[in-house]
Amino acid sequence: MLRFSDILRPQVLAYFQTKFQSFLNELPSYLMTACEGIPDGQQQAYLDIIVLLRHRRDDINARVTGLFNEKWQNFQQLAHPPQEQGTPVSALSMDSIGLVGSDELELNVVIETVSTRLLHQADQVITDAFNRLSALLPALKYADQLPFHPKVLLHLVPECFGDNNLSTLQKTVLLKQFSTLLDMREVVSMVGHALEQAEVPVPVVAARVSEDSSFVEEEEPDLVDVLRDIRDLNQKNAGGGSADGKGGSNSSGQVTELNTDPNSPLLQTTTTGGIVVDPARLVQQAAHFAQISQSVASVPLMPQNIFPLAQEQLIATTELMTRLSKLQDIQPLTPVAVNADIPSVAEVREHIRGQLQNDEDTVEMIGQKDTDIINLVSAMFDYILDDQDLPTAMKALIGRLQIPMLKVALLDDQFFKTEKHPARLLLNSLAKAGVGWDEKAQASDILYKKIEETVFKILTDFSSDMALFVQLLADFNKFYEEQQVRIALIDQRTREAEERRAKAELARSEVQLVLNQKLTGRRLPMAVIRLLQEGWRHVLYLSFLKDGKEAESWRQAVKVVDALIWSMMPVKEDAAWLERLKSVAPKLSNSLKKGLVSVNFDPIKSESLLREIERVHQETIDGLETPVVEILTEDQDVRADGVDRISVDQAVSGADSNVRSVVLPKSELVDLYQGETLPASDKYVQMVKHLKVGAWIEFSATDQLERHKLVARIRSMEKLIFANRRGIKVAEMSQMHLAVEFSQGRARLVDDQPQIIDRALQSVVGGLNQLTA
Repeated sequence: MLRFSDILRPQVLAYFQTKFQSFLNELPSYLMTACEGIPDGQQQAYLDIIVLLRHRRDDINARVTGLFNEKWQNFQQLAHPPQEQGTPVSALSMDSIGLVGSDELELNVVIETVSTRLLHQADQVITDAFNRLSALLPALKYADQLPFHPKVLLHLVPECFGDNNLSTLQKTVLLKQFSTLLDMREVVSMVGHALEQAEVPVPVVAARVSEDSSFVEEEEPDLVDVLRDIRDLNQKNAGGGSADGKGGSNSSGQVTELNTDPNSPLLQTTTTGGIVVDPARLVQQAAHFAQISQSVASVPLMPQNIFPLAQEQLIATTELMTRLSKLQDIQPLTPVAVNADIPSVAEVREHIRGQLQNDEDTVEMIGQKDTDIINLVSAMFDYILDDQDLPTAMKALIGRLQIPMLKVALLDDQFFKTEKHPARLLLNSLAKAGVGWDEKAQASDILYKKIEETVFKILTDFSSDMALFVQLLADFNKFYEEQQVRIALIDQRTREAEERRAKAELARSEVQLVLNQKLTGRRLPMAVIRLLQEGWRHVLYLSFLKDGKEAESWRQAVKVVDALIWSMMPVKEDAAWLERLKSVAPKLSNSLKKGLVSVNFDPIKSESLLREIERVHQETIDGLETPVVEILTEDQDVRADGVDRISVDQAVSGADSNVRSVVLPKSELVDLYQGETLPASDKYVQMVKHLKVGAWIEFSATDQLERHKLVARIRSMEKLIFANRRGIKVAEMSQMHLAVEFSQGRARLVDDQPQIIDRALQSVVGGLNQLTA
């Protein structure tokens, strides 16, 4: 364990210090921006932090490093914990259990919420580390005892500011800003490597049941067991149901996807990958909603300042539905382009609380079952409105559906129990359609208008009839499928055009490469260079495009180049070579003519070039000297005294007969990217290598986030082609360039199949399970 700590601690410390310095550097600018548009009285809380940072930054830096080291020392001490006497349950007094202060509770809720979100990046590795280390350290009871747990790292932020009288609001501002810089994926990579280097073993879970299956090892009851038994007894006495949860029944008989066994997991995955949950069973965990949802914590569903002698009165679900309908009627129906405000979950809950009567005689309360469902929906929408895969405009529209979805959940428990509920399917479809939203063109975008029309239809027409969602779902899916077919055709045309362009570029490069290899360094008559560069290169180019390098047509075209060069390189005093030239020249001329005709080369120019070749051949046979030029590439283009070297294109198009040397162009493909590179084994390089066509990427290199879809991958050139949602090409880049963008945080992969309800439920119920564990 100590070796593991010695390996990991300096790595995490260096990473944390880097992020913390960036946090302190960016904090004044962030706070000044946050001050814009808020009342002067509220601005002072932000400005006080800037003043504190200016005067105490060195102390803060020193304190945070000391606190970090202290967390690691506490972790290392788990290897030798002090011997303590356990306290029997019977000796515990309820008077000894103190209440946490409201400010501390609020701050803990923020840390729990942010930590839960960060854990999505690290949950698997941290769980693995906890299991492996807890097998070696019996004193390690909880994952958040690990010094690299996000909750521990987040706690360091308010603690490092010391006793400076910061309010809960100020500490919350600091925490949320720091959390935007903290990327747990980098930390878990260090943890994984350290576990392997330190050779921390994977524990083997021992069976708790003996060979005789009728015997199970008994355990001492603990406080949690006692409290759970008390809770179950109270539920039985209050509700008349059985303590094991089997007393209730569902008269509809329509729940076919949810396992209602009380011993089954609270959150279940269906055969199609969907997420279902029974909200009735959440009563066991209702107390934890405030710890996973900031909105539930800040706005409880009960009136404030209740009069001491007021009589509590529960409002029926039907009356609650009537009041929610009144709130639904005042939801904005203006386009997002006009009003982009996103109704927060806390604001919606405040509206609900505001409708509860509270005077000296009566205080209205919402029933526990209805409260649990509203809390679940609130926590779910907290996740949805914080989901980075949803564009801002989409969040603004979905945020307006909070009241209708609350009504759906209260009216029909199938909303959570089955993934096929029409309201749930419709919300998922709207979120999926909004992934590639072009924010800049939303006012004129027909998809945006259709989503907006659907949302407004729900707000104006939904009362209690679920048939509306069935109708809207069918209508929207038909529209979206037609859109997808049209966009798929555009994507296909873009892909084919780009592949043709890439193949043409590759063919030009390959042809020039062959000519450079055959001609460089030789001294040949200008007629040969002119024929190859002006005419025969087209024969090679079309042969490559049509059949590729492995085809017989390509090999024959290259052989003609070899034969032509051979015929222009006489062997002095070799009668046999001369006799062979007399035999080959007519055949070679005929092959050249046929090749030029096959590519529809200009007949007049073709005749002129072939006459020049025949003239040179005749001069060679007659023993006459023919003027020649030296052939170089761009890399050899070093001008010598008195020697004027020009490009081959200038030479073949000009009439100057005194050219003594020509320069051939380079044959390599133009590299799209000239910046930083990563090793082939890098995880981002591998991720880009396996990226599928159709994936959405969000780029943040500019001031505005932009989302592009990968529509083509040109593997021969390692080039990627991107288009917007309407199928219009917007960018191209190399695979390495995209990998670097990923590594620098300027690009991220967007989930293009966002089953938003499933992901929200998984996050909410997963958070509850972690807290109760």
